[in-house]
Parts: sequence; structure tokens; C-alpha cells
Amino acid sequence: MTLPYASSTAGQAREKEIRDTLRAVGASAIGFMVDDDADQIIAQFRLHGREVTVPIRIGAYAEAWLRENKRGPKTKEGDHAAKARKVAESAAWAILADWIKAQAAMMASGFLDTDAAFLPHISLPNGRRAIEVITGGDKPMLPPPAKSS
Repeated sequence: MTLPYASSTAGQAREKEIRDTLRAVGASAIGFMVDDDADQIIAQFRLHGREVTVPIRIGAYAEAWLRENKRGPKTKEGDHAAKARKVAESAAWAILADWIKAQAAMMASGFLDTDAAFLPHISLPNGRRAIEVITGGDKPMLPPPAKSS
């Protein structure tokens, strides 16, 4: 299977599209950060009174790309890793843009409300995202996912 979004080239240029999509559904305080230390892109915004933080880990995509695209004998390891990183950065922005567009479309058509569309990423009063509370800690609210066979 070809890795989705591997041929995406727009990269961070999709930031404006994301901002416009979010504004169209009533979001404000929209911002983006590239956190090289955590190896992720972070989108943050306020929507209908909710603070939302969506992190996208670039390294996860780069790892998947490297698994699918083995280095050739004439390609230097550093060059191959740099290409994986470049592809991953473009793909991450494209995936984020398309995911937010899909959530906005679901909200506009009445399939989901704001809470349902962005629940895992809504910031709670203690600053943690809902998904961290649901799946983390000593007593996670959800059991771990079943392993694929």
C-alpha cells in the first residue's frame, strides 16, 4: 500500500487553508507552532468556547515513510533521512488540513457538534487534552485497543 499523502507538496502553505476553514466554523485565536524538540506541528484555536490543541507528530510519518521506502545502495543514509523528513512535513500539513476540513464539514452538515468533532483535542481546565485523561493515568477510562491479528 502506498503511504497516503506521500506525494503532497504544499506543506506549510496549507496553514492559510486551515485558518480559513476554522474561521468559517467560528474559530478564533487560531495559531500554529512547529515544535522541533517534540517533533510535531501544533494547531491551537478557540471554537465555541472550547480551547482546542491538535498535535501532529512529524516523526511518526517519517518513520512510516522510511519503512515503506528502503534506502538504495547509492543513497546516503543522511540524504534518505532528510527526504523522509521533507515528505513527512508536507504530509503532516496536508493531513491536518484535510482532517480539519472534514471535521468542519461534519459540523456544517449537522452530523457532529463542536464537542464531538474535536473531543480528543479539547483542553480541560487543568490544561490536559481530553484524550490524555481518557487514555492516560493510573486508571484509563478506556481499555487499550485490541491488537490486530
